[in-house]
Amino acid sequence: MQDLRSNGKELLIKFNVEELTPTQVRLLKSVTSLLTNVLSSDDESEYFDMSAELMKKVAETIKHADFANQNKKMAYGDQAVEFAIDFLNESLDQTKIQNMDN
Repeated sequence: MQDLRSNGKELLIKFNVEELTPTQVRLLKSVTSLLTNVLSSDDESEYFDMSAELMKKVAETIKHADFANQNKKMAYGDQAVEFAIDFLNESLDQTKIQNMDN
């Protein structure tokens, strides 16, 4: 169960990590931290470096998902990352990236 609370200056996000491995929890913390850094960066080099690091960490997280771990013979983790990159490239090429925040 997830819980999102905000008081204007702080956002509390709770995740039920009962079924996650220690590696998955560490990756979740890293992704959340990197995302916060990207969103709040005011330095160009930091913005680009953290964005690249965030994308790498998300790919690593996808590769450590339960489905990928349970199906290692099929390399689903690699395939999912490649699919996501292809989809992102197509979306960027077709300028379909839209802000969905209403």
